[in-house]
Amino acid sequence: MIKFGTYQLPHVLTIHRSPTRLFVRKPIPKRSIPFEDDVGGRGYDLTITGRIDENIESTIEELRALQGTKDILDLGRPGFVLRSARLCDLVFPEDVSRPDRVDYEARFSLTEAWGFGTLFESVAPSDVLPTRLSTLAENPVITEVLKHFKRGPNFGFGTLGSQSYPTLEEGETSYTATTPMDSTTVNVWFTKITVAAPCTVKQIHVYLGTVIGNKRVAIYDNASPANLLGQSNVFVGTGSSWNAVDLITPAHLPAAGTYWIGITEISGNQETYGYNVGASGDGYYGSPSYVSDPGFPSTCAITSLTPYTTKLANHTYAVKIKGYIKATKFTLSEQVTVDKIRFYSHVAAGNVRVAIYDNASPKVLMVESGSMAVAVGWNEVDVSDTALAAGTYWLVWQYDDVSDAPSYTAGSAGDGFYKDQAYGAFPATISGETSSAEKWTEDGTQAWTEIT
Repeated sequence: MIKFGTYQLPHVLTIHRSPTRLFVRKPIPKRSIPFEDDVGGRGYDLTITGRIDENIESTIEELRALQGTKDILDLGRPGFVLRSARLCDLVFPEDVSRPDRVDYEARFSLTEAWGFGTLFESVAPSDVLPTRLSTLAENPVITEVLKHFKRGPNFGFGTLGSQSYPTLEEGETSYTATTPMDSTTVNVWFTKITVAAPCTVKQIHVYLGTVIGNKRVAIYDNASPANLLGQSNVFVGTGSSWNAVDLITPAHLPAAGTYWIGITEISGNQETYGYNVGASGDGYYGSPSYVSDPGFPSTCAITSLTPYTTKLANHTYAVKIKGYIKATKFTLSEQVTVDKIRFYSHVAAGNVRVAIYDNASPKVLMVESGSMAVAVGWNEVDVSDTALAAGTYWLVWQYDDVSDAPSYTAGSAGDGFYKDQAYGAFPATISGETSSAEKWTEDGTQAWTEIT
């Protein structure tokens, strides 16, 4: 059963597919033979033959009414639905020696496939528009074809931002006094901190009173034994001030909970540090010095050291990038069909997933990509052609690395939202998200559509 739209073609006998080509022909002054160039495929034509053996006159009129129209041509087998076919020609034989039967021939043009985001069955525009043509005006055939199709402007937020992300500090962010490590046998101190949500720690901030020599800082989880998540190189620092100490590699803290910040000095230095008084077990100290390479051990039995009430004025300096869904709001004034989503990255590291959600409550996933390796600049990924009606939507992303990849711009309250989630497929709906003023450089492109 073969249908053109909802109309079933009568008694089909044969189907013939023939490729077509586009040629440019230009006259050359003072020459009898013009210049001719083959510039690419125009797609396929399908010729269908059949016969009408009942309700002949009314069936012929029905077919003639369809001539010149465009609809879905369904060849009756899975995978053979050909969209936007046009019934170009309809031929009935002049011989009517069989009054009980009339043969017919119908030719369908399939070049309208441009309207669905592909160009003549995956022929790239660069193949159809060769670089040897200096301008489109030199190719009247292509120019005429392209008059019937368009892409609308990109939607979303396409402004290039920066890597200066919103930051947070958790731990001991103030101090009441300064103190040295207790004696010459105390060379490492751990202070317990509580983290409210997943984050990536880029620095440890410490308040130093008296500065004598080299030190290191580190951050551990709360396992038993605790696992080293990140540490600094050796540093000296500045006395009577807060010191921002970079970790060698940013440390990802995958969940809210308890963590430990460690600081170690050279044996016997007895430098002084800002501190607060807490409860027993808020701090632990021991004799090993981890200043020399390779620094802090990969695991450490922190709670097996000597407990103390002193909490050194150490805290994290972190960002919320890895482990989050981040979103930027955009509004459409008319319906569009999206076929690509673009994400801007400042570095070539890690992987990204992108998606679009509506503005319902909860927010509903409209379309998503798979995971894509990130390159510097615009990263473009194809998504399933999805129609978006006029209204408000959210472009969202996830990033699986601790590098400073996404491009950020400070916006206004309500311009964005975020929600913690381990990197993976997007959820069907989002609720319980946190509203933000964050705007991230990400946009979408519209599929080729026919100008009507």
